[in-house]
Order: sequence, then C-alpha cells, then structure tokens
Amino acid sequence: MSDLFDDLMRRLEDAQPPMAKAADYYAGRQPLAYLDPEVASALSGRLAPVVVGWPRLVCNAVEERLDVDGFRLAAGDPADADLWRIWQSNNLDEASQQAHLEALIGGRCYVIVWAGPDPSTPRITVESAAQVITVRDPATREVTAALKRWHADGYGHATLFLPSEVRRYRTRNQGSTAYGDLPYLPASSTGWEQTGTLPNPLDVVPVVPVVNRPRLLNLDGESELVEVMPLADAVNKLATDMLVSAEYHAAPRRWITGMGDGMGQAAMDRTALVVQQRWENARASKLWIAGEPDTKFGQFPEADLSNFINAIGMFTQQLAALTGLPPHYLGLSTDNPASADAIRSAESSLVAKARRRQKAFGGAWEDVMRLAVQVRDGQPAQGLDALETIWRDPETRTTAQAADAAVKLVAAGIIPPAQAQEDLGYTPVQIERMAADRLTADPGTRQPRLVLDRPDPMVATS
Repeated sequence: MSDLFDDLMRRLEDAQPPMAKAADYYAGRQPLAYLDPEVASALSGRLAPVVVGWPRLVCNAVEERLDVDGFRLAAGDPADADLWRIWQSNNLDEASQQAHLEALIGGRCYVIVWAGPDPSTPRITVESAAQVITVRDPATREVTAALKRWHADGYGHATLFLPSEVRRYRTRNQGSTAYGDLPYLPASSTGWEQTGTLPNPLDVVPVVPVVNRPRLLNLDGESELVEVMPLADAVNKLATDMLVSAEYHAAPRRWITGMGDGMGQAAMDRTALVVQQRWENARASKLWIAGEPDTKFGQFPEADLSNFINAIGMFTQQLAALTGLPPHYLGLSTDNPASADAIRSAESSLVAKARRRQKAFGGAWEDVMRLAVQVRDGQPAQGLDALETIWRDPETRTTAQAADAAVKLVAAGIIPPAQAQEDLGYTPVQIERMAADRLTADPGTRQPRLVLDRPDPMVATS
C-alpha cells in the first residue's frame, strides 16, 4: 500500500502551486505582472503594485447566492428535520459557505464524514484541497481512496482512507514549528511511519469532493479564476502605470531658458537655488523673476491619463462578458440609471451560474448526508436515492415581489403553502414552527375583528 500512499503524496504536492496561486489572487497577494525586467530592476522593489480585487469579487458574487436551507427525502416531501439537525450540529451553516468559497477559488474542496461523540450525530468536517486528495475509479468515478495530510505538534500527520480501513501515519522526525514557516512534510513513505489502523465499517471512502466546474476528463474541476487572473494582471499593471504617470507627468513641469547663459555649472546651481527660494517664498502669486532680457519661462504639457482609463474600461468589459457579472458590479454605468427590470436582466447570467453551482454542489452535499445517515444508523442508507438539497433562491427580488408571486401561485393551486414558504426563504425549522403554531392555535383565544356598528369602548356612554 506504500505505492498508493506515495502516489497520493506526490499528487498532493503537485496540487500545491496552482492552489497557492489561486489563493494569492483571491487575497490580492499576486506579484505585478507584465512589468519590464529593466524597469523592475531599476525600481528595486520600491514600486508597490495597485491590486484590483476582481478575483475576490468574482468568487464572492457567486458564493453569496449559495445558501443551503435543508434536505428533503423525495420530491414533494417537506424538509427532513433530523438531517437538518445533523447539519446544524456540525455548524455547516457556516462551514458550507467556506466549502463553496474554497471550491470556487481552488476548484475543489472536500468533506469528511465519520462517527462523533454522540452516536446519533455524525461528525462532518470541511477540508481544504491543500490538505486532502482523492483517487477515483476510472469506470464508476467513485472515490476509492483519500489522503489527508497536516502538521501539528511539530510532526506531520496523515490519514489514508480506504473502503475497508483507515490508516494513520506520522513523520519520523519533527519538522519546522517556527511561526509563519511552512513545515517540511516528506512526500515519500520513507519519511513516515504507520501509527495505527482503524476498521472502516462503512465499506466506502468517507470523503466527498465538492468540485467546481468539473469536466469529463478533469473530475477535479478548476478554479473560477482561470480566465480572471490574466485580466487582473493586465489591469493591475495599467493601474500601477497610471499612478506612476500621475506622480511624474500629470502635474505640469516648468522650464527656463536664456537665464545665465555662459555661466559655469557652479553658477548655474546657485542660480537654480535662488529661483527655487524665490518660488517657495512667493506670497501673492508664484512668480519667477530673471534679470536677463532673453530669459523665457514655460511649462511642459501634463500627461493625458485617459489612455489608461480607456484600456482599463476595455478589460472591465471583457471581465463582465467572461464571468457574467452585471455591469453595476464592476462600476460600469451609463448616463441613464438602470431600472429594476434592467438590473434583474443584467443579473440573469450570474443567477444562472449560481443555479449551476447549486446543482453541482448539491449532489456533493446529498452524498455527504447519505454518509451521515449511514454513520447514524450503522447500516447503508435506504430510501435516499431521491434525496434533494433545498437551496435558497439565488435571484435578487424584493420581499414584496417574492410575497406577491408566492400568494398568486398558492391561490392558483400551482404550489402548496409549504413550497411558498421555502421560496420565501424560510428555513425548515421556521416552517415547522409555523405549522405547529397553526395546529395549536385556539380559535377561542383569537381577538375578534373590529365591527363598526359595535360601541367604541373608548367612548363613555350614558
């Protein structure tokens, strides 16, 4: 089995550079690209790049529309209360957002399901793709092995998940533990020793990949930033050049000719100093005075920065076309403000992308909850083939619009009230509480409606 361990270690090492690159772009730590080497050498690191946060915007715009509201066992069924309890017990309201964001940035993340201290509540953890890697069967595409590697207590630790067992490893020697230093973790089994083995009663690998933009021959997916990073590099370069030009060329520079012709260098330096002093000490207006009649004053024209602005605008439009971001997300506007219908129309591509991610990520979460049920019951889950993830509507609508649409659909008999409550964004717990309140309400305790012909209790009668 050391061959599998070594293979997974090497694959995990190979995945580090692209994952780190995508994370740097999201955090705004990418180096300045397209800079001439001679210019970079002359500046000697004194030029601080201007970083435009497009990568963060692209990922956050999609992630903000991905909220899980529950799970139903079959179409038409209400949300399952116990599955939602397991979800809430593992703080997956917050962890699922991290999973979606990590998948959008790096192309994938992972979820591990195992037994917890409470037999009725399995433990579900979200894992970074920088620490976890999986192997899939080429025929069925099911996960056949997984490896998690991390550093703690001065040692490297690893867990190899197999359908029949779970193996634990630790590095033979301690690595670096200095703050801020990445510890050295050997990528070969020769640097590790096995410390234990656990049986796996699930008979499946309890690791589920959450993959962004998978393809038939690339099931590990790809980052949402693949097409964004070159555009971000170009705009960062243009924005940095624009500020450098503004520093040196945007303000007009003045010149003097004919003053002190024939003087030596020392005399010219003294004259320049006198001119500078007179300029700094001028009160009412900035005047230069020279005794020679042939002296001429003037100024160079300031640099026009509109070429930088136009180029940045062109790249911004390309970004909007490639990512589906609405123009108002990128600061693109016209003289006429957009109407509400125009804004919703502009967001249609982003909404469609969010719905696609809901389907892809929803399948992963359904696999996670099937594993959770298997861990809870101690046997393979039955009747969960039609398990469905309930997502919050990613479309931007006002509360009044959503309520009006829900009332009309219920009145027409198209959807039941429970579905309307889901569409309005209520959680399964809220829907269940409202249903219980309706069943337990005592009609006799309700306040009577106001009848206009009844005496007003606030008016004294004789």
